[in-house]
Amino acid sequence: MKPVLTIQLNSGYEMPAIGYGTWQIAKSKTTDKVREALDAGYRHIDSAPSFRNQAEVGMAVKNWCSSGKSGREELFLSSKIWNTHHSREKCLQQIDEMLTDFDTNYMDLVVIHWPFGWAEDDAGGYLPRGNDGKFIASNVDYLETWKALEDAHRSGKIRSIGLANFNLEQVERIWTKGLIKPAVLQVEMNPFFTQKEVREYCREKGIALLATMTTGNPGSSCYRKHEDPNLLYNETLIAIAKSHGKTVPQTILRWIIDIGHTAVIKSVESKRIRQNINIFKFHLSTDQIERIEHLNLNFRILNPWLGNESHPHFPWPYVKE
Repeated sequence: MKPVLTIQLNSGYEMPAIGYGTWQIAKSKTTDKVREALDAGYRHIDSAPSFRNQAEVGMAVKNWCSSGKSGREELFLSSKIWNTHHSREKCLQQIDEMLTDFDTNYMDLVVIHWPFGWAEDDAGGYLPRGNDGKFIASNVDYLETWKALEDAHRSGKIRSIGLANFNLEQVERIWTKGLIKPAVLQVEMNPFFTQKEVREYCREKGIALLATMTTGNPGSSCYRKHEDPNLLYNETLIAIAKSHGKTVPQTILRWIIDIGHTAVIKSVESKRIRQNINIFKFHLSTDQIERIEHLNLNFRILNPWLGNESHPHFPWPYVKE
């Protein structure tokens, strides 16, 4: 089974409208859950070295392909360059590690995970901190990282390249100075954070917007606080979902697709994994889309302020909580 909807990227390749995310899945569960997602029909599997489970994601993909259920060419595999790998050497090294993890000779999409880089010596690991508890910044410009991605694209190791969590000024800098245009911009987007300016920019430039944090990360205490607004209990979303016989997450995903974008969503519940991709046989009305748009609070969940706010490439205005 394959999702019926894909979008054309400016790189010439197609990307499925819905992807399965693997952030915050325990290593012990990752292989089984990715297999369930593939069984349910997901063909875009999104990963990252910083999720610390990419090898397990790769194992699920390798098992799936070796079983004959589909060929590698039917899958869309994406990953990210982490903050400690922004230099050309480290970036290219991380790309080769991805290819090893997935036992493939190309990745479908690789994005720069964040615009700010951190110290690249191995002593600090993936989260290098100083004695003051703050992250140790590197002086590597993300343009160097982008040029390394361009070279990997030219060599055939990556089919499409893009950015994640960059502000529009930073995206424009890549657009202007890079030789290859970003195919994808991965950003937090949901009904409480509708990102209209980013959406308009992506449409103008022909960049595919890939929405993350689509349900606001309701089950995690990593960034959100208990008192933060919860999309799953919003009365407008519940009413719209009920009118279609769907869940709130299904309704949010349908909204993202109906306004012309793509999304990644994660669940470790077998029922939810199947439900979240069962969204291709209904559409929201114009009125329902407008009602969802009016829920916007400009509320960003993903706020990794501590220890990063002074970095010259930190993407958002610092707001002390």
